[in-house]
Amino acid sequence: MDPSKAQGLIIHTHLGDIRIHFTPELAGESSIQYIANIVQAASAKRNSGTGYNTAETTDGRRITEGYVCQKCKFYRAEKDLLLQGILADLSAPKTKVELGPCPIDNYKPKLKCPEHDPHCGCHGPIMTKGMVGWAGGASGPDFFINTFKKPVDWWENQHTVWGEIRDEKSLNVVESVYHLPVHKAGMMMLDEKVEFSIELF
Repeated sequence: MDPSKAQGLIIHTHLGDIRIHFTPELAGESSIQYIANIVQAASAKRNSGTGYNTAETTDGRRITEGYVCQKCKFYRAEKDLLLQGILADLSAPKTKVELGPCPIDNYKPKLKCPEHDPHCGCHGPIMTKGMVGWAGGASGPDFFINTFKKPVDWWENQHTVWGEIRDEKSLNVVESVYHLPVHKAGMMMLDEKVEFSIELF
């Protein structure tokens, strides 16, 4: 597929597929280009015979759709709030990812900036259920899917939102991850990371 014509990203997991529609109007083009580069890098490795097209979980379950990148996995699951993972491949071309535009003029944070983002700013809208953004107020490669039932106003406008889940089936797959075993390490981390493969649609 021509990346410039892509409407979104499909994440294939052993629990099912997650379809994320791109939102360049919220994130700008650089976030979308970064993701397209990851998919292209994974595709090139498989097509050249130097890669493979399956992701395997620790219990031997395999995912055979899409393309496997080196560091594509979910690792954090905060039940009914967010599922966090990483999209990265060392063979992908370097892409400078810009933070999203601020929808509010003369924005000033209402709350104290968190320790991990001491100079937090306005990078996008108040997130609602199904929105997908870069984690920690940064510009990737870590990302998260918001599943909170109400607008998450305590995050304010600090995240760049590059995608949105628009179908219940995909949201159900996300929420099914919450039933997997987790342990607390400051945050709720999955005992077994959920590997996934990716492709554009």
